[in-house]
Amino acid sequence: MDERLLRFFVAVYEEHNLSRAAEKCFVSQPSISNGIKQLEELIGKQLFTRHKRGVEMKEDAHYLYPIAKRILGELNAIPTMFKESEFRPKVIIGIADSLSQQFKSEFFKKVKTEIGDIEWDIRPISRDCEVNLLVREWKFEEHLFLPLGKENYVLCIPDNNHLVNRDEISLNDLSGEPFIHCPPCEAHQQCLSILNSKNAKWNTIANSSTKTEVLTLLMAGLGISFLPEQFASGWNGFQIKPFIGPKYYREIGLSYSKNSLKNKALADLIEFLSKEDLSFEYLDR
Repeated sequence: MDERLLRFFVAVYEEHNLSRAAEKCFVSQPSISNGIKQLEELIGKQLFTRHKRGVEMKEDAHYLYPIAKRILGELNAIPTMFKESEFRPKVIIGIADSLSQQFKSEFFKKVKTEIGDIEWDIRPISRDCEVNLLVREWKFEEHLFLPLGKENYVLCIPDNNHLVNRDEISLNDLSGEPFIHCPPCEAHQQCLSILNSKNAKWNTIANSSTKTEVLTLLMAGLGISFLPEQFASGWNGFQIKPFIGPKYYREIGLSYSKNSLKNKALADLIEFLSKEDLSFEYLDR
């Protein structure tokens, strides 16, 4: 579609008059009239009813007007959009959904402070992303991995479980207790190893596909589970209790390909996050 047709339409819509619209667009009245006729034929709708005092808008004109204004606005912005002084670097980042809000907010805050404004295109983790913020076990085989820190897993006991009154809980205390598992979890095998280390019997009450589902079942009081510390913090319905037994954790970092470093903003980001003195409040380095 010729953008002039939209400009003619907007002028007629705003001026309510063909002659004034022609003056506004610096063209003759016949040009405006022909342009409106072409547009009406193109979309198959009548936009205006012409009379001696000007034009009257039809319903379809009211519908088209905001669309035309938006399109013309975007077209007008193109010449200045890519000027170096106004250009904002863009990074496509995939983010694992099981990371805590505290960590994610701190990550973006640190980047903004050090690197400046970046236009983030945030997606689920995938190879199509220039960089992924995730757990080491989820990184793609061909990608490099920059560790940012470790997050401990903690024992979560529902408020309705008798163990919630204990100051600390041992591995033997968990024998026979209802347990919520998350097979896709990066630490699932570690968890099973802990639970099976003394050949005790475990009462599996649920298998969940995500940590969010585990969290829901914990809050509902269905059973016990291990979850990343900050992911589990701040919720009601269960308590995090000291655990006397084997410990496990997950390592969080950035996964990226060498080709992604062609993006200068990402290369600067990786360089900044590689500094030895960098620390995140919620993670152990």
